[in-house]
Amino acid sequence: MATPKLEQQFRQVWFPAGNPAGLTELEVASGRIVGPGGGPLLRPDPTEHPTGVLRDQARTLLASPPCIIAFSGGRDSSAILAEFMHVARSEGLPDPIPATARWDDDEASDEREWQEHVIGIVGAKEWEIVKPGSDLDLLGPQATGTLERVGLMWPAPAYVNLPLIRLASGGSFVSGEGGDEAFGLWEYGRLTTTLRNHHLPRRSDLRALARGCLPRPVRRLRWRKSLEEFETWLRPEARAAFTDALVEECAAEPLRWDRYQAFSRRSRAKDLTQQTFDELCSRHGARFAAPFLQRPFLASLAAWGGALGKGDRTAVMTALFSETLPGPVLARTSKATFGGVFWGPASRRFASEWDGSGVDGSLVDTEALRRAWLEPLPVFSSALPLHAAWLHGQSSRGQGA
Repeated sequence: MATPKLEQQFRQVWFPAGNPAGLTELEVASGRIVGPGGGPLLRPDPTEHPTGVLRDQARTLLASPPCIIAFSGGRDSSAILAEFMHVARSEGLPDPIPATARWDDDEASDEREWQEHVIGIVGAKEWEIVKPGSDLDLLGPQATGTLERVGLMWPAPAYVNLPLIRLASGGSFVSGEGGDEAFGLWEYGRLTTTLRNHHLPRRSDLRALARGCLPRPVRRLRWRKSLEEFETWLRPEARAAFTDALVEECAAEPLRWDRYQAFSRRSRAKDLTQQTFDELCSRHGARFAAPFLQRPFLASLAAWGGALGKGDRTAVMTALFSETLPGPVLARTSKATFGGVFWGPASRRFASEWDGSGVDGSLVDTEALRRAWLEPLPVFSSALPLHAAWLHGQSSRGQGA
């Protein structure tokens, strides 16, 4: 366990003038947000089907154009685009406009084939494609300009949406944020699908179910043994405190689908995501909307799935969105990655030249952190301490000027 002195450090805030989220030192050092957020506990609401709630929101947003849909070609953004387009065409409202960032030289982020397929299905007449090049490097001009104006953000790469957010000025910017958690991260989804299809379950699914039925103290012990170590730069006491928080979160996840939806939404990470995108959109005269993060949608989703849920991600999305999207789109399992976009020349140069300042040496092994930044594909959680180190350097230069 962390010492009382170290625990006090974790409660302090870095960069008071540039930390609107109130991130703690442990959050910045680990690069991850773990634990519950605020707000009332979500309660299942059976009064409307989840797609009805989604379409109600679509009507409101489409009535005040432009309605820009952040469209990657993945399942979540495809579902939102298809549902919004369905409402627009059914009710004579202005069409939503899909907007896509594309990097021609980054194969891992290439979703062009799926994007064009979905655009053809929904019949979009307008499609905004932006090509930011290296501007969206974690320390490129978009990122550093935003850090100077806003401060530390969660998620750290939220700034990558700015080229699309600017298109939404005077209207709304709609994102698929929250879709992974709402549809795909419930641990027992595959088991439910397997049993519904009268197939034999996998051993891994049965082990997960058995673990979920154990008393919470025992679940904590099991999770502690199985967690992978990604944040290799944390010093022992900081790692112990971070692991304690992560184990507690994993052990607290409910077995039931409806309770999982409430548990998943009551997350500090989700609250901060909403806060960050609200801020970025408001600075460009736009309204932020993430239907799969919204409590009314999740409350209806919880009631619709009940205690046992409807299965894995494919089963859930097929049951919800097959009216507007064909099966192959809803069943796809491939997904683009953007590590090569984030970790570009500016980030690599900073990591190579970094003097170790800007992170707390009692929490972070600076050379281990540098090695993590210089990996061929750095882990996602190393981005937040990178931004903290860069901001510290900027403030130090400002004070010395």
